[in-house]
Amino acid sequence: TCTDQMMLLQKIPQQLCSLKKCPWSCDSRYFWGWLNAVFNKVDHDRIKDVGPNRAASEWLLRCGATVRYHGQERWQKDYNNLPTGPLDKYKIQAIDATDSCIMNIGFDHLETSSICF
Repeated sequence: TCTDQMMLLQKIPQQLCSLKKCPWSCDSRYFWGWLNAVFNKVDHDRIKDVGPNRAASEWLLRCGATVRYHGQERWQKDYNNLPTGPLDKYKIQAIDATDSCIMNIGFDHLETSSICF
């Protein structure tokens, strides 16, 4: 009957709330924290290959920040359009990390770069 069906439908949310999470399911906060940690990991070989400012720029842009270089007015926002040229040509002057996922584990990028704030 309709009343019995209504009673069953009312019990479903209670039953679902009492279920335990499966051991292989992962909380989305944990997943995003893990992914952000991967994006923030310092790659010292990359720093040696492309220089500290380029490596720091790649890290910042990968994590959603924007970068402005010394002597330039525009902000670099696109990872795929990073300027090329001599390794010491583009020195980071300013960083806007609003709404980015940079974490303290990535700050080693900044220690090796010659940022001129």
